[in-house]
This record gives sequence, C-alpha cells and structure tokens, in this order.
Amino acid sequence: MGNYELGQVYDLELSTLKPNPHQPRTVFQDTEIRELANSIDEKGLLQPILVKELEDGQIIIVSGERRFRAHQLLERETIPAWFTTGDPEELALVENLVREDLSAMETAEALKKLADRFGLKTNDDIGKVIGKAPSTVSEILSLNDLSENIRNKIRGDKKFALRELKKIASQNTPKAQEKLFKAYEAKIETESLKKATRARLTGEALHKKKVQSIRDYFTKMSADDKILELSSLREELSNLKDGIEIILNNLIELNSKFDASKVEEASSKPKKKKK
Repeated sequence: MGNYELGQVYDLELSTLKPNPHQPRTVFQDTEIRELANSIDEKGLLQPILVKELEDGQIIIVSGERRFRAHQLLERETIPAWFTTGDPEELALVENLVREDLSAMETAEALKKLADRFGLKTNDDIGKVIGKAPSTVSEILSLNDLSENIRNKIRGDKKFALRELKKIASQNTPKAQEKLFKAYEAKIETESLKKATRARLTGEALHKKKVQSIRDYFTKMSADDKILELSSLREELSNLKDGIEIILNNLIELNSKFDASKVEEASSKPKKKKK
C-alpha cells in the first residue's frame, strides 16, 4: 500500500485526493456544505475521511466527500484521513446506506447499483448487507419506478418522505405519477408556510391565533357535539375543583394541627415566678 499503513491517520493534501466516481451521493447541497464548514471551523473535524490508494498511486475518497468539500470551502490545505482496503464502490455504498446519509431517491439508486454490481438476487440478500428488512428494501427499490422527471426533482432532497414517494411510484403511468407528485409538492409547500407563520407569531398575535382556532373548532361542531364537549369540559373542571378543595382542606387541617401543637408546647413550659 505504498507509503501508507492501515490504522494510521494521515494529514493528506487536498490536491492529491480524487472524488470517488462511484459515490452514491450525487447531489451536494451548498447550504449543507457551508453549515458543515462552519462546524469544522468552530469545533474541528470530528471524524477523518476514508480513502484508498489505487495501484497507480492515486488516492480516492471512499467516504467523506462532504467533509472534503467543506475543507475546500475553508481553503484548508490538508485533511485527516484513514486508509482502507477493499472495493471502494462497495465500501462507499454500504457505509452511506448504513449511516442513512442519503435522500430516499439516492438510497433507492444506491441499492439497485449494489444489487446489480454484486449479484444480490433477492431483497433478503440486499437487506442482510445493509441491515434492513426485506419489506423495507422492497419499498425503497420501488422508487426506481418513478418517472425520470420526478427522480431528478427529489434526488438529493431529504424533505420527500419514503412513505409518500412509494404511493406515487405505485401509479401505473408517468402521468398519474406526476399528478400525485404535484399534489404532494403542494402539501409540502402548505405545511412549510404554516410552520413559517407559526414561527413568526409571538405574544398577543399568538394568543389571538389560539383563541380564533378554538372558536373555529366550536363553530364547525354540531350542537350535540358541543353539548358533549362542554359536558366533558364541565366534568373535568368539576373534578379539578374537587381536587383543589381536598388539597386546601388537607392544608387547613395540617395548619390547625400545627397551631395546636404550638399551643400545647407553650402551655407545657413552666411559668417563671415573679420576684
């Protein structure tokens, strides 16, 4: 393995490292790299990258390309790295899949590549390699049935949930998939706007919003539902009142006993004779 030993950490020059051509992560978000760079700048690199030296002397990144890019952004000259042996593609695929560091679409494509390259015939075989149930593997692989347009949109974006994407993938035609996907995108956008609105509401505005929500809730209820709801609320308040009264009575009783003991203590003390 040339001048390098396994198990040793080396500070390697960034200019000598080559990205892994079989890296399962195909999209790197600028914001993620910037956030990682800020973290490394503040706390240092917590985990060295994993590299392998090829027969021609080239050193390729097996795992840790985001950390590598963050160091480039920080204009660092070197980065700590471990050396490994074995197939770089298999190592990169398995590590990323086990760490769940990929988007749903990247995971689906990586699983398919893993199965094709290493002759894994069944979902059970794939599951044993990455530590997932065959049913989960089946769900993930189904995303490869999505239309090319949808695959391109969701690749590299973790906001798209597997449970929703598999419903879209189950549609019989690309047109049906596109229709359901647009509805899903609209739902995500609406939820995002609601979260942003809630985040901006504070103090009096938040109080008014809560009061209005309660009013809207009762407006939509039928008369019978309102009676049931109010009856339940009245019962809860009554129970709360009873509980408070019990606590107050207990406190009064304890206080009376305390006062009585004080009086008894005072009366038992011998009185001083007047001179």
